Amino acid sequence: MTTFFCMTLAGVLAGSLTSHLATAQSTAPATGRLRYEFAQRVDKDKIKIKMFDPNGQEINLDGPGSTIELPTSMSAQKSLVYSSRYAKEEQPQGLQMVGGNINMVPSKTPVATRSLPASISSAQYFDLGARTATTVTTIGGTDYVVAPAPVPAPPAGWQDLPQTKRIAGYLCHKVTVPFKKETYTLWVTTELPFAYSPVRELTPAQGVVLALSSDQEEYTATKLTAEPVAEADVRPSPQARPVTEIELKELRAKATADQHQRALEQMASQPRP
Repeated sequence: MTTFFCMTLAGVLAGSLTSHLATAQSTAPATGRLRYEFAQRVDKDKIKIKMFDPNGQEINLDGPGSTIELPTSMSAQKSLVYSSRYAKEEQPQGLQMVGGNINMVPSKTPVATRSLPASISSAQYFDLGARTATTVTTIGGTDYVVAPAPVPAPPAGWQDLPQTKRIAGYLCHKVTVPFKKETYTLWVTTELPFAYSPVRELTPAQGVVLALSSDQEEYTATKLTAEPVAEADVRPSPQARPVTEIELKELRAKATADQHQRALEQMASQPRP
């Protein structure tokens, strides 16, 4: 009797998910923008702050009277812009930090406070039909693209649960899954006609993750708006130069070293007090 009840409950849940997916085609915007808010705790054990004088020598931050308080968390916004088959993630530059302070004792050694514009950026593109993701990395104004990679299947231990709630106007069901040595809680809607998660490794077989939380990070969808989206705007540029992962790593390393050198030169050119 108990076995029959469990099988029936699983069948009802599976049938409910299929029903929502079937209605998604007519209720969800065919093209649009899905907005998320993101927050993450700062792991202080994984952060090291370095400061340099104009001669390129590292400044001692542990001197008497100097204090460093790292931010406790950071937050940002993220959007998925999608067409009928393709999508692109967009994230404004910069993060908002909560807490944190650096206090240096007065020193005769000048420290540069100006910053250089970032020379490396990246954008994520998705083929929603083929379930593949492509990263385009821009280095010094040139776009480089690595071959598309499959979006991972849901990890082992994925559990669809019967609890439901609405997020950004869409009905979601609860999911729990072990990931990064934690238990993540997800809220997944099947009222959108594609599969997506702001954390790629936690993409469901069907449906869109509208909320995601763990002890360390949290994503919440705030709004889905219908917008006209040209397919060319959510696909990698055909002018992007194909490279391998190894070649891209070398290009990034060189650009980072060049930027560090320019920063030292900028500090050296500043007038001394």
